[in-house]
Amino acid sequence: MQRMYGIEMHVPVGKLPGFYAQVIHKIGDHVNVFDRDDLLFVVESEEDCEQLSTILQKSNMLGDRFELLYVPSSASLEQLQDIGFVSQNDRMYLYADRVSCFSFDLQTGSSQDRWAALEQLKEHVRGEIPGADGQSPLYILDSSMPDLAEGIAKAYQVSLQWLHR
Repeated sequence: MQRMYGIEMHVPVGKLPGFYAQVIHKIGDHVNVFDRDDLLFVVESEEDCEQLSTILQKSNMLGDRFELLYVPSSASLEQLQDIGFVSQNDRMYLYADRVSCFSFDLQTGSSQDRWAALEQLKEHVRGEIPGADGQSPLYILDSSMPDLAEGIAKAYQVSLQWLHR
């Protein structure tokens, strides 16, 4: 997962199409846009986010700003529309303020304890990103659930490692 930034562009009513085209051209000249979803621009760095915000602000087109988590295509997510979106380029993003992400610490507890904890957590897990090379998968929860997850982990004497909270 990679942290990214999304900025919405609001198109003012009554502006000529040429005005919109000029703004898009200026964005293309000054900002490295990673992805788009209709009027939402996705950028990789805070610097690009600030530059994009400045351009849109000067044109009175600045909308909401979001911290995003870019999710690999190997992820399986349930009800993505509540916590993120798929862009027009088929890339998945999560709204960072709506989710928390953890994996099991494979050095604590037994595999049976981790399995039992996960079984209890499954009703709260919104998605999973497979682990690479023997690593634990990354699990995605609603942002309100970390304390519950920690309580379940403690009950089964396992530890969680938080990637995003």
